[in-house]
Amino acid sequence: MVKIANQEESLSFHEQPNGLKYFRQDYFQPESGFVDSPQSYLIKQLPNITNPTHFHVQNQFQVFIEGAGSFGPHTINPYIVHYAGAHTGYGPILAGPSGLNYLTLRAQHDPGAKFLPEKIDLLMRGPKHHYTSKQFLPSSPESMNNLGAAELNWDAQELDTGLSIGLLRMPVQTSYQYILGEHSDGVFLVVINGSIDADGQTLGVHKNIYVPAKDKRFEITTTNSYAEILVLQMPEKNGNY
Repeated sequence: MVKIANQEESLSFHEQPNGLKYFRQDYFQPESGFVDSPQSYLIKQLPNITNPTHFHVQNQFQVFIEGAGSFGPHTINPYIVHYAGAHTGYGPILAGPSGLNYLTLRAQHDPGAKFLPEKIDLLMRGPKHHYTSKQFLPSSPESMNNLGAAELNWDAQELDTGLSIGLLRMPVQTSYQYILGEHSDGVFLVVINGSIDADGQTLGVHKNIYVPAKDKRFEITTTNSYAEILVLQMPEKNGNY
């Protein structure tokens, strides 16, 4: 079932014993068969706060959308995408003086962060997989208005794992049919410029859609605006996990 992250739940404040402080806003309600429920939520990490190194038991994307900071050795600004496979440690994430906001996207429900080294006994052996994209900069209105046809440009495309990260640029009144690749566990579409139309709704900046792998394809449409959309194809979970 396609899920559209357009209805925002209220922000809730969280504080961990390790000093991590953040607000969280969930976009998807859990489905029956809880483990198979996709997740989409916003994290607002407070200024100068560190999210320590940790791992999750599910594959995930993080899309940094506002603020600045650092992610391990990387300087973070909008719009950089990070992928971490299940049981792959990553971080720390340090928010700058203005804080750091990011979307967390998963095809499968995850029970929560496992901080390291405290939870090292829960870290399963197997392949580790992570990727940090280039910074995607939204185009100017002039550039988008001069765009003649939809174009999809890849930053990463791993045919053997199913991981793909790219930017789809679409003029006004255009349709584009995205076909999911092999080894995919679905695809997330995140609007970073303009708006798209789906299921009778107009989805603006930072709204996102999850399309499960069984759907095979999904048609993206613009009506009254151009759009730039991050295309984040989730790999299948590695069989070791």
